[in-house]
Amino acid sequence: MKGLILKDLLNLKSSFKMLGVMILFFAVAFLSQRNGVVFGIIIMMFAMMVVTTISCDDLAKWDAYALTMPVTRKEIVLSKYLVMALLNTLGAVLSVIVGIVGSFFIKQSFDQEILVIVGLVYLIAFIFGSLIIPLIYKFGTEKARLMLFLCALLPTALILLLEQFNVPMPTTGNPWIYLFLLIGLSVAGVILSYLISLKIYTKKEF
Repeated sequence: MKGLILKDLLNLKSSFKMLGVMILFFAVAFLSQRNGVVFGIIIMMFAMMVVTTISCDDLAKWDAYALTMPVTRKEIVLSKYLVMALLNTLGAVLSVIVGIVGSFFIKQSFDQEILVIVGLVYLIAFIFGSLIIPLIYKFGTEKARLMLFLCALLPTALILLLEQFNVPMPTTGNPWIYLFLLIGLSVAGVILSYLISLKIYTKKEF
């Protein structure tokens, strides 16, 4: 399992360098606005990198080779979800670091609001990964861009749907309810997504 995770991280080595440049750019461009955009961008950029790991595997015909070794399909699928969790966490940690360093340079306090934004986007990143990984296993990485676009539209569509049914949005009176709901949705989404991905991957032929 450790070898599978390490393999994905090594494949992302060049992507990490590019992400570093992009993080610096977005930090300079958006941090002074104090609207949380930069934190969401950083986390979601890392969240999307799990797609890159699957693309690399497809291009290298890795799965056919891996299954000749003492590695089970369950371990291969599980490793992707562990890599997703690792990348999401790395993105969240870097977001907090950017927030702390940025607050020092723009001479503003690092308030709790930043942590709330990071936490919310962190949970959303898991929901995003839970949606995209089974879709890629089912339809292939060639359609990844379209899938990413559709998955990005889902939260917007959900909010519009909730508004149509007059479901109250988070307010100062009920933020914890929505937070726990989002945590529950994230955990349930990851578990269900893993089971679906495993079922799809088990039936695939390489």
